[in-house]
Amino acid sequence: MKYKLGLGVSFGTVLVASLVAHIPASWVWQQAPSVRGLAISGISGTPWQGMASQVQWQGRNLGRLQWDMRVSALFTGKAAFNVRFGQGSEMNLNGRGLVGYSAAGPFAENLLVSMPAQQVVKYANVPVPATVAGNLELTLRDYQYQAPYCSVLNGSLAWTAGSISSPLGGLTPGPVIADLKCEQGKVLAAVNQSSADVSSEWQAELATNQRYSLNGWFKPGAEFPSQLGQQLKWLGNPDPKGRYKIDYSGRL
Repeated sequence: MKYKLGLGVSFGTVLVASLVAHIPASWVWQQAPSVRGLAISGISGTPWQGMASQVQWQGRNLGRLQWDMRVSALFTGKAAFNVRFGQGSEMNLNGRGLVGYSAAGPFAENLLVSMPAQQVVKYANVPVPATVAGNLELTLRDYQYQAPYCSVLNGSLAWTAGSISSPLGGLTPGPVIADLKCEQGKVLAAVNQSSADVSSEWQAELATNQRYSLNGWFKPGAEFPSQLGQQLKWLGNPDPKGRYKIDYSGRL
């Protein structure tokens, strides 16, 4: 009798485990609460390993998404997934890394997201008569979400192979790298940049009330376009080191 009972329990455990292991990811998505602006189609595989052929956010195609659960994270109370995304994106977005959810909320580790700089300018609707080239690469080595932005942020934003073309001339700033961190819920960025065209140093802050500030300086280099240089008179006089101050603030 005990043998039959043990056999039945073992069979039931294996059956339940098999059902859980092979549950369709598409069925799980159908049961999940809808998120306004988010549409996912072409889901295949399981919650543990699978893919979606297309992810859309606010009507914009973000491309394909693939995921592979890191099972070991479950033992620490986290759901973590190695992901790749962006193939087929209308914005040429690409990304890979670890994302997940814990008791503290969403998090990311070693997440790299890249996108052409021109696409960022396009979607930001910046009213500047200029063409921007190069690639923007966001690296989140350690990120923990906390409304409205973060509780932990260790990352960087790099603008590589960058250039700016305008009717008054072009600029090649060289590699531009912003170090990102989170302090009391505020997002802070610090940038140092230098090239034959221009050099600069500035700091930016985005507060939890959506107020932002930008301050620092820039200095025209030996190859700064002459036509652009003529427009600098509207900024006033530079300091004794030839630097023009940057000081902006506002609200998003």
